[in-house]
Amino acid sequence: MSFKFPEGCKAIIDVTKAPYFADPTGKRDSTEALKKAVDDVLSAYEKAFYETKEKLYAIEEPDALISFEIRKIGQLHNVIFPEFLPPSRIIYFPNGTYLVSDTISYEKEEFRNILGDLRHLEMNCQLRFFGESREGVVIKLKDNARGFEFGAARPVISFMRGEASNIAMTNMFENITIDIGAGNPGAIGLLFFANNTGAVRNVTIRSSDPEYRGHIGLGILNDKISAGYTKNVEIIGFDYGFKVTPQTHYTVFEHIKCSHQRRYGFFVEQTTVSIRDYQSDNTVPALRAYGVNSFVCLVDGNFVGGDPLQNAVKQDFGTIMLRNIRAEGYGKVFTNYETSHATADGPLKEYVSFGPVSLWDDEKPESLNLPVEETPEVIWDDPKTWVSVNSFGAVGDGVHDDTEAIQKALNSGAGTVYFEPGCYMMDGQVHVPASVHRINFFYGDLISGENLRAMQGKGAFVVDEDSENPLFFEDLFAWEKFCGYMTFIEHACKRTVVTSDVHTQTASIYFNTVEGGRVFMENTGCTVGGIPGAGARTKPLPFEENIKYSRQTPCFFFKGQEVWCRQVNPERSLHEVINDGGKLWVLGFKTEEEGTAYETKNGGKTEVLGGVFVIGMSKPIPLLICDRSEMSVYASTFSYSQRGNFPLTAVETRENGETRELWAKDLPIRNSWMYNVPLYVGKKK
Repeated sequence: MSFKFPEGCKAIIDVTKAPYFADPTGKRDSTEALKKAVDDVLSAYEKAFYETKEKLYAIEEPDALISFEIRKIGQLHNVIFPEFLPPSRIIYFPNGTYLVSDTISYEKEEFRNILGDLRHLEMNCQLRFFGESREGVVIKLKDNARGFEFGAARPVISFMRGEASNIAMTNMFENITIDIGAGNPGAIGLLFFANNTGAVRNVTIRSSDPEYRGHIGLGILNDKISAGYTKNVEIIGFDYGFKVTPQTHYTVFEHIKCSHQRRYGFFVEQTTVSIRDYQSDNTVPALRAYGVNSFVCLVDGNFVGGDPLQNAVKQDFGTIMLRNIRAEGYGKVFTNYETSHATADGPLKEYVSFGPVSLWDDEKPESLNLPVEETPEVIWDDPKTWVSVNSFGAVGDGVHDDTEAIQKALNSGAGTVYFEPGCYMMDGQVHVPASVHRINFFYGDLISGENLRAMQGKGAFVVDEDSENPLFFEDLFAWEKFCGYMTFIEHACKRTVVTSDVHTQTASIYFNTVEGGRVFMENTGCTVGGIPGAGARTKPLPFEENIKYSRQTPCFFFKGQEVWCRQVNPERSLHEVINDGGKLWVLGFKTEEEGTAYETKNGGKTEVLGGVFVIGMSKPIPLLICDRSEMSVYASTFSYSQRGNFPLTAVETRENGETRELWAKDLPIRNSWMYNVPLYVGKKK
């Protein structure tokens, strides 16, 4: 499929045009042109950051608060990110071959934010590569390129130059093939990094070396990774197909393929990984989980071509959940430090280290194994038929009220409505008619006006007309001025709703008022009550009263819905995700702070396959509530200190009214004060 955008769309940087003139014929080296494109995008972010820094430093009050996280503590300054985001941009590759001879990344040596007046973490945020087609766009490393020799561990495309970050949001790499050429045994195809929302989709990474030499196909190696949804990715060759090693926090993989690896198809070390639908054609092990902190969930694996002296899945300490795993040619499907499981000619139905866990001893618990549906594919209309909200009068300057213009664009009859780069102020609700099947924000920003902020129990975008076509909300990066008591989406009909690459930094995402609909969430994150550590304080910060928010608002509230979530990041609400009488399936997540992560009630069913609960404040608030419902949750905790743990894991109430509790002390230790939830299973009766 060919992915093209409207002519003149301001969000798109075409690398073949001025001022870059990258060569799509593969004859001329495009390295410097592509580096410049990356630096230009991140320079805009850097400029906005320094404008915010100067503003905070100029304020004399010792406890000044500009936004949720930009503030002083005493006389020390915290400038984590810009107050206002720069206009969003996407680095776009038309079909062609782009020859490179060095790493494509940013060239900034001091590209870090400020915490307590000290340089802190990388600001590698809003870096997005998008190709016209997976097969048609090839980024090709020169054969025998200098610096990519054996032992170099050098990426062709890199999203990280430093050691760690926690603000690298909405980083994307889509619809591109990376070819490391021949004679480059030290090459890493793609070094990826993201926080809260970020994705690699529809990508092939291959070695053209006759012996398939190369170091890593897709590497996620830097600390504080807290997102990263990888979907429809194939790795051909390399020592390691996928290698994931940062201790914090988690990554998610779905529909991935490996072949011709020299050591391992997928290597996990000391981190949390969720994998679904993994196919490997290799003589070497398809998966190795290494280290006491490794926490892996693998469902639906099919591994062929194995060597009988090898095993398909190898676990060296840590915790693993395996379900529906098949292997051919290997000696065993799975071996670990404890025992070996299932010969290679027989499937492994389900295995969980140290689990499962039930509060009723007479049970034989296992995962719910809910039916899984794939996220619908978006209808990519002819770009000539798309309409922008700007053509109906939206200004996008963060000052003018654009609500009426947005509504006019939605009512235009167009199937696809999009936003040019900017900050769009909304001071009321808009309704999405049945004629619209796609709203693409192009990673633009939203700002809520005073009226919208006060609309508790209301949505900014109201979906209240049914249609056979799913409605897609795509590519949103609503920053800290989109806050208040409202929610982003109010779902008031049975129409299928999809959120893809949607990030609201300080507002809840979704609730529904009509039951019976279907919802798909892919790479979606939000923060409610965005001031960090709110639960650890006995009184508000100075000037905090100027920011409207309520931690009682759920990030996601599903009532009587069927829901499939892939890589979701709900944070800081006291009620992160509520499933009221529906079916909820989650592949990979992160929550933050002391609220209840998943509450299931009124006969609902919730299945969670991997993820992390982060920074719990040591309060006896249950992570999980199973109230006359069914749950199976495989997840882990993470905290930077003992006072940030989650002492109460689950509260379960059966239909007869009996209630029991699961405490951290009853669960296996992950490391220090952290612990694992090795498949908690709760039932109604």
